[in-house]
Amino acid sequence: MSVLMPALVMALATNQPDPPIPPNMKEMECAIHKLAIQYGSRYPDKIPVMNPNSLSDALNLWNCSGTVPQKNAKPAKDLISPPSDARNSWFVDTKRGSDAIGKGSIDSPWRSVTHALAHLPTMSDRRTLFLREGTYYLNETISLTAAHSKLTISAYISDKGTEKVTLSGAGGVVTGWNCSNLLPDCKVYEAKVDLPKRGENLAPEVVNQLFANGKRMIRAKYPNADPAVTEGHCFSKPQFANEKCTWLTSTPGNTAQDPGRQVGSVALGPNRGNSPTVGCGKECDTACATFSYNIYDPPAGHPVYNKPLPGMGWNNNSLFSRFPSPFGRPADMGVAKGDLPRQWKKPSTGIVHTFHSLLWGGWMYRIKDRQDLNITLAYGGYQEARGAQMKTNHYYVENLIEELDVPSEWFFDEDTDTVYLYPNSTEGGFPEVTIPTLDTLISVKDAHDVVIQGLTITQTRATFMEQYEVPSGGDWSIHRGAAVYIEDSHRINVTGCEFIETGGNAVILSNNVTFSHIESNEFYRTGDSGIVSLGMTNGINGMAATYPMNNTIAFNHMHEYGVYGKQTSCYFQSLTANSTVFGNICYNGPRAGFNYNDGFGGAYQMSQNLLFNHVRETADHGAFNSWDRQPYLTRSGVDDGFPDSVKLGLKGSSIVKAQSHITQNFLINGYHAVWPIDHDDGSQFYNDTSNVMVWGGCKNFLGHSKSCDHNLIVYPGIPNRSTNARRCITDGNGVFANQYFKDNQCITGDGIFYSWDHCSINDLDTEVYQVCVISYPLTFLQENFNAHQTNRLWIINFSHQMPNLVKPAVQKSLSPSGSLSDKTADPPSPTSHPFNRLYHFRKKSFPSTRELIGLLQVVCDQRIS
Repeated sequence: MSVLMPALVMALATNQPDPPIPPNMKEMECAIHKLAIQYGSRYPDKIPVMNPNSLSDALNLWNCSGTVPQKNAKPAKDLISPPSDARNSWFVDTKRGSDAIGKGSIDSPWRSVTHALAHLPTMSDRRTLFLREGTYYLNETISLTAAHSKLTISAYISDKGTEKVTLSGAGGVVTGWNCSNLLPDCKVYEAKVDLPKRGENLAPEVVNQLFANGKRMIRAKYPNADPAVTEGHCFSKPQFANEKCTWLTSTPGNTAQDPGRQVGSVALGPNRGNSPTVGCGKECDTACATFSYNIYDPPAGHPVYNKPLPGMGWNNNSLFSRFPSPFGRPADMGVAKGDLPRQWKKPSTGIVHTFHSLLWGGWMYRIKDRQDLNITLAYGGYQEARGAQMKTNHYYVENLIEELDVPSEWFFDEDTDTVYLYPNSTEGGFPEVTIPTLDTLISVKDAHDVVIQGLTITQTRATFMEQYEVPSGGDWSIHRGAAVYIEDSHRINVTGCEFIETGGNAVILSNNVTFSHIESNEFYRTGDSGIVSLGMTNGINGMAATYPMNNTIAFNHMHEYGVYGKQTSCYFQSLTANSTVFGNICYNGPRAGFNYNDGFGGAYQMSQNLLFNHVRETADHGAFNSWDRQPYLTRSGVDDGFPDSVKLGLKGSSIVKAQSHITQNFLINGYHAVWPIDHDDGSQFYNDTSNVMVWGGCKNFLGHSKSCDHNLIVYPGIPNRSTNARRCITDGNGVFANQYFKDNQCITGDGIFYSWDHCSINDLDTEVYQVCVISYPLTFLQENFNAHQTNRLWIINFSHQMPNLVKPAVQKSLSPSGSLSDKTADPPSPTSHPFNRLYHFRKKSFPSTRELIGLLQVVCDQRIS
């Protein structure tokens, strides 16, 4: 029997009042964050940690009574093991090796990796190439092909431990520094260099990052601040006192749009299409979005896509936009008087960094010209894929020599081959300066059984002005490139590596990459995303083997990502199937921590991850975000019951994706996030089960066939840790379509539990939304959770999942020990819809911190040693 309390009627309004903030908020949050560190320390021999205080710093435990460093923390290189068979081993030593006379032995090593790869003997057995300690400055990408299959590239492991091996995308150290007259008192130094130039007209420059003593310097910018640190961010909703927006604010009225960039040669409407380039030249003919397809009408009876979107008029759930075009971009911008006090002799060297008007991502533009308070924009704005006017927004400018005025800034003058640097200090000698010229340090193509382990990978070019593409119906465009680029390869393992201050993405799995593992790596201050999984289709036809499948992303430590790109994540996937994302720690980023741009073939497993401090510089997102606006025909779905004749005649294809599972994750809302789990625009076939969600709940919008069940949801929607007052479950479907919210424990402070848009109370399907609202005494609540601990209710149980509308599929799942296995999900009971327990603690009866943490501890107890 369902019981609807009067308070629930309040939840039917779109604009809900903010829920009350618990009176013991600080004490409670400190305790929750300490528990999060315990949760994040479950696997000390698998999750790498450079700084044992990094988690406690990110969780702001400096504001609590004492810090809690991670126990037994180890750097990534100390987590690797010697190859199981090292009989066929060769050696490279950048300090004492020789490519001229070296023999590749430990006593007579080669000097360079590329020389070693060219001289490795051919054999069918596994080979190991050990790199001895030192920094390897690369002038060309390390290219691994089919000939290098069954090869391990490893830092050398001795009885004393793993040696420190660094791969740098800078070809060498810049020398010949002299005082410059750019500023008085020898504050700025200059050096002549022989570096690559950019191409014709306004093509992206090659030189766009510089390092001094291994630390990334700041390209001359205004206003002054390091974009990689708190003081240089533009927090969209600050959470703590030391957080603010240090960017400038453009004035309203910059509404001119460049028709060439807005429409181009593709009739867009609801379609995806190409975003043309303006003013860049032949190097940038395809430098924007490069993917287009026609809308495909799904067969009649498809559970989502056969229904018109309300008010939209086309019969599927593909891209819709409130803007004239998904690629409409401003052609100019006005700036406030006094914002840019200096005049620029050559504005065309400059870059503008700004945001989508609704903070859905970041844009970067080449400056074409500047006239007083108006900046004319050249190409750019393609770094996210929704389009909008700029309106009043935040921005900064960089790469202008007149703005080089504080320590740590630099500028490269291509006209005179001169690099300028304002060093922090020259005491003890001039710093070692390196300038990256490579985008990719290691490329793996058409290979199999390759292992890359124990390396530090750093100093690559920034790629935010390079070619981007719009892979699918989500909001993202993406650069198909990374410091480690893996394409059309199988069983590739990248493990025990550190990716530090890469200019763009750190790792990409491109197209047909299968059964590969990205595990036990640390990603820090990446220019864009940490890990990208990106396929390719022929429009709606995803039948070809051109997408990543059956890959595992596990035990990685990813933080401070998105230094340049603001539509970025720790992990991003598009046109991907059967991915497993397990045991990762992800925090401190501008957008969603994990983003799934489409549903494609489904069968995703996301389990036991810790995510917090996301959506810090954008809005309308959560720790996890998914879209699914466009259906695909794939081999990775389940039997959909439709004849091939209505599916383009593609035999064996399915337009219904396999069920995906988000389970046992610890997700903390914050900043401008709305929901910890944000299933947006058509997301379907997900089970969100047995998660801890703090300060936010579940969401469904225009989707189908999802379950939010067996979760613990703590004070969703409180205004100082979330946005828009969304509660235990938000449903914006308009029509409830197999959306299950059941067996959850949700704690609120005002008795409002649901956020339902576009519906009335008469639309409530009591077979789906079952409600039992009782003011439990705190003693009963504690006993109730102790009972849950006994029967392990929080461990995922396939018998408690929502009823499947399709046949169960063989999917990768997790055994209780955390190992990966193939398992066929047991058919769930179609009649089991237990009540949710929704706890309303009025002002005088909020649970104490001790009681609440007791509940959380029970939930996490199975995963905390």
